[in-house]
Amino acid sequence: MTPPADAASHDTASAVPSQARQADGLRAGDRPSRESLRDVPLAFWLLVSALLLNVFSGRWGEMGIPLGPDRLLLVGGLLLLLLDPRIPRPRPRLLHGAMLLFIAWTAASMILHGALGTASIFAVLDRVVMPFVLFATAPMLLRSRLERLLFLRGLGLLGVYLSLTALFESAGVSALVFPRYIEVLKRLPELGDNAIRAGGPFVSGEANGMALALCAVAAFLLARLDRGGWRVFGLVVGPLATACSVLSMTRSVWLGVALAALVVVGSRRGLWPWVPFMAIAAAILAVAGVAAVPDVVENIATRGSTSRSLNDRQNSNVAAVRAIGEHPLAGVGWGRFVEVGPDWVRQADTYPVTTVNIEVHNVVLSRAAELGLPAAALYVGILLAGPGAAAIRRRRDDPEAEDWRTATLAAGLIWFVPAMTSPIPYPFPTFVFFTLAGLVWAFPPPRARTTNGDENDHVNGGDVAQSGVTRVEEYVEEYKE
Repeated sequence: MTPPADAASHDTASAVPSQARQADGLRAGDRPSRESLRDVPLAFWLLVSALLLNVFSGRWGEMGIPLGPDRLLLVGGLLLLLLDPRIPRPRPRLLHGAMLLFIAWTAASMILHGALGTASIFAVLDRVVMPFVLFATAPMLLRSRLERLLFLRGLGLLGVYLSLTALFESAGVSALVFPRYIEVLKRLPELGDNAIRAGGPFVSGEANGMALALCAVAAFLLARLDRGGWRVFGLVVGPLATACSVLSMTRSVWLGVALAALVVVGSRRGLWPWVPFMAIAAAILAVAGVAAVPDVVENIATRGSTSRSLNDRQNSNVAAVRAIGEHPLAGVGWGRFVEVGPDWVRQADTYPVTTVNIEVHNVVLSRAAELGLPAAALYVGILLAGPGAAAIRRRRDDPEAEDWRTATLAAGLIWFVPAMTSPIPYPFPTFVFFTLAGLVWAFPPPRARTTNGDENDHVNGGDVAQSGVTRVEEYVEEYKE
């Protein structure tokens, strides 16, 4: 029977065993005890380590490491996650079936067109397979509040590293840039204007800017959900990483960050009184940035007026449209547009042809050109029904889920704008975005958070309720406090 209202809190607290409290994870203001940290599965540590180390993906050879440990950790973590009997599997959905169908279509295209090279296989894994796998397994990976906070803390710490590296790069303090290959590769002539862009471990301004912006989103969410020192940490790292994303000198990143900030502030009325303080803080950061990196204003102006990259995008995208016209059903084959794309390049009347052997600079258009219109339509449907639905579906009945949704919306804009102007060949931003979206997409309603003593009855994240007693109202009130 439901206890009386005046005794519910006392009875509920006394009825909860310590083991259930540990499974529930951290509440705001708590610190992880040694026992609760030991309760975190090994699969979690492996997968989060793999995500954080993925910023060095493709560059391990430059550090003398022949095989990237991030990929080994990723495979090992996924195997442990799927084999651990304590972690329940999410229920199969139609969206998961659509993802499997798209993976099969992509693999068939690669095989039938004879594009079985190492680069094509890794491209399938990084751009198609792993984002979908992370989306589907995110509820298993981040099922407790403790695991979700640890995930955000890891991204926040990564944001510190990326921010400092961007500052050192832009200020010319090469002795403090680590790893050393960053400064070595930036001086290569084939990297073009990357000398003025903070490319970080990616050696790419766009990738580094997106990563910094995503780490900023995680830091702001950490400041919202955590307390104590970690809240202060999030409040410091969030603005810092956001400001350093400007040093990437990438217009798509600037636009994505600006849209994310406007949408988040506009959709959360609680942030409106803070707008003047945000503006003052932004001005202070801008002045400090100009003082620390005197050339930053000139570099921003240089990047803002550059037209060659725009011409390259126009040429590749128009060529992709011509290729779709000739191969509308099956495309030219996965990973083959760089090779055959010049067949559809034409000299335009209003802009020059500068480069022809490049990827299509639009993710959706690239899927259509290489896989055909049916596959592209399936891919768009997956994006809309999965990450898109997660980002826009409000969760007014659950404060924590709503905070994660808002963060996913910001991350989605940071990912979407570059995706419309770039092939996004680097996996880290896509991995992080799809992980956030997968968690929010499967977040259960608070009324489902009742237990019979085991959180594993509800795989889709969320906290443990207690002894069969519904704790929704108590949880919401505690969270608001």
